[in-house]
Amino acid sequence: MQDTTELQAPSAGIPGVNGYPPPPPVPPPSLRPPNQIDQGAPLLPRVAPAVQRPQIAPEVNAFATSMNQSWSPTTNPAGVKKRGSARRRISRVVVLAVIGGVAYAGYTYGADLMKLASGEESITEPAVALEFPTPAQAIGPIRTATFLVERPDALKGPQTFEVTTDFETGVSRVIIERVDNPDLEILTLWDTAFIRRVDEPAWYRLDRGQFPVDSEFGITRWIRSLDQVIPPSIRESAVVDRATESSVGTEATTRLLVSIDPAAIRLATAVAPIPPPPADGTGAPAPAAPVVALSPGIILQPGTDTVETLTMELWVDRAGIVRKSIMPVELGAETITITSLSPEAWQPVFPTEDLVQALTASSMFRLGI
Repeated sequence: MQDTTELQAPSAGIPGVNGYPPPPPVPPPSLRPPNQIDQGAPLLPRVAPAVQRPQIAPEVNAFATSMNQSWSPTTNPAGVKKRGSARRRISRVVVLAVIGGVAYAGYTYGADLMKLASGEESITEPAVALEFPTPAQAIGPIRTATFLVERPDALKGPQTFEVTTDFETGVSRVIIERVDNPDLEILTLWDTAFIRRVDEPAWYRLDRGQFPVDSEFGITRWIRSLDQVIPPSIRESAVVDRATESSVGTEATTRLLVSIDPAAIRLATAVAPIPPPPADGTGAPAPAAPVVALSPGIILQPGTDTVETLTMELWVDRAGIVRKSIMPVELGAETITITSLSPEAWQPVFPTEDLVQALTASSMFRLGI
């Protein structure tokens, strides 16, 4: 049955939404054609009324508030430009000052900086005449000495130990410096030695054996004069490359950098063959040439035939005693620094029996030896 009901248009007096006319009325279900999709009223866009956002909202964001308050529409752009120009001028002045300081430092200390960069030591001590010093006083009696020894070891690496010893009695104390473990302290008395870790009170008794500072040379092994280190026959071929005023501890010394031809050492220390006696048995054989012996501990190492120059550094005091010596690798690479000399006897404080224990395998492991 055909629906003849007419849809009436909205009256002009009925207001719509935002000026639009209202949607047409939806016909009742009974009047719809079959299989017709229900088309509802279209959704009309909503436009919110424009609300001006305030420039300052303290209750929302304090940072934004401070930024808004710091800005004023009356700010003078010319003033901002002047301040920016002043900052640039100040920056240029600072940069120029830094460049000038670097240039002055390079001009003044450039040579020293190059020496440090290449591994050379910068010497600022007063220079003296390039010659071996003449002793100004006699060597007094020496019985007790304290010295520091640094030397390489093919198996254990570099070794450093401090020694205080009485050369007449043989009583000694040695502090062996270690990197991975606490240092060791060793006291010797006659044929007995006591050893401990410096961070523990317990001592262990052991046989003294061949002690590091024991030798048949005695005091001459560690306390040496300039004539013992560089005998006069070898000194003739030695050259003093640098000489300055220096000190070892509180002792004033002359610091020398000396270059020596190893051929002169080999020639002076070579053992001359003894000439055979005359065939007729008359006359005495010519005496062998005297052999110049280097100081104990200074030995020309094998395989130095291709080395042209040996360089050693010596600190010589007013009595001619070498207070410090640094030897090259070709002469053993040993460094000895004498910190004190005394004519008096020395007696350390030995541990009491209640602190001494037997040396066992576990205690050796504990000591790290």
